[in-house]
Order: sequence, then C-alpha cells, then structure tokens
Amino acid sequence: MVQVSGLQLVLVSGVVVVFVVANLAVFAWRVSRHRVFTRGLRGTAVVIGVRRAAVYQRKALLEAPTDVVTLATAAVPRGIEASQKLPAGQYVVGQTVEVVQHPRDRYRLFVDRPDLEPSSLTVYAPLVAAAMAPVILLIASGRLSLTP
Repeated sequence: MVQVSGLQLVLVSGVVVVFVVANLAVFAWRVSRHRVFTRGLRGTAVVIGVRRAAVYQRKALLEAPTDVVTLATAAVPRGIEASQKLPAGQYVVGQTVEVVQHPRDRYRLFVDRPDLEPSSLTVYAPLVAAAMAPVILLIASGRLSLTP
C-alpha cells in the first residue's frame, strides 16, 4: 500500500476533473464539426482565393504546407474562408468544389472530401478518455492508504 495524504488525493482529483472537462470540451468541438459532415447542407462553391497558410496556423512546424481557400456560395457570394486547412496546391481560383455548410451557420463551410473528414475514432477518443479518468482514479484510490 502506498501512503498518501488527503490533500494529495484532493489535488489528484482536481487534476482529473480538469482533465475530464478539457476532454469534454474537445469532444464537443469535434462532434460539432463531425455533425456538419453528417447532417450539413451539401452544395457547390467556387474558389475565389487561395493563399498559403501561415506557419503559426499549422499544428507543427514539420506539418505539410497547407492552403487557406476562400469559397463563394449562393448564400455568401463575396466569399468565406473554408473552416479547414487544405493540402497545398490542390485548388485554383475559378475551380468549382463540393462543399458542406453548417445547417444554422452559413459562415461555417467545409470542402466535402472524405479524406478531410474527421474519423469517428478522432471524434470519440476524448469522450472515452474523459470516461476512463474517473474510473482510473477510483481504482487507484482503492489501492491507496490514506494517512491523516
């Protein structure tokens, strides 16, 4: 048995709560984006602008170069930047592309390509992590011996 104080257990519990809340927030963001692809309005748009994404917009410095594409739809003819980073060099001005639009927000627009959609594993992994954290804490606290 490992001896721990009540304060240590409270601190670890606090960290677990923050971990669970952060994972639930990430899950909410990912599932809202995933629902756009599953329940969104599909249509076409015209590419009216292509620019290279800045380095700070990448997830890592070693990430492959990406483009930020501006798309014109019937709802917003002056153009909207796609809500995703797209592989560099695949889109040119004047090209017509398939898009998915959020049902209630015409300014959330995604290029409709299966390889750019988030996988179910990516969407639901934070939910699984959030569900496992309290279970791990309960199992660990059962093996600990509290000291006054």
